[in-house]
Amino acid sequence: MRPRAANEWRDFWRDGGERALAARLDEFEPYSVRVATLLGSNAPRRALVAELARIREHELRTSADPDRDAEIASRVYDWFHAA
Repeated sequence: MRPRAANEWRDFWRDGGERALAARLDEFEPYSVRVATLLGSNAPRRALVAELARIREHELRTSADPDRDAEIASRVYDWFHAA
């Protein structure tokens, strides 16, 4: 079951959620806290895609890759909502 309350979210993150998320983020792994914050706030998939695009542009300073951003966002979103 997906965590809902703040305490459940902290437990989920501590008890393996952090590692599981990082394993799904590939090049975005250093920014897992930003992604986790969106997940914890129940952000829609499109918000994850947009955040990954911002990270790619501003932090990674690489060319836009909307297909890759959407792929990773879907992987993370689907995993989280199945957890």
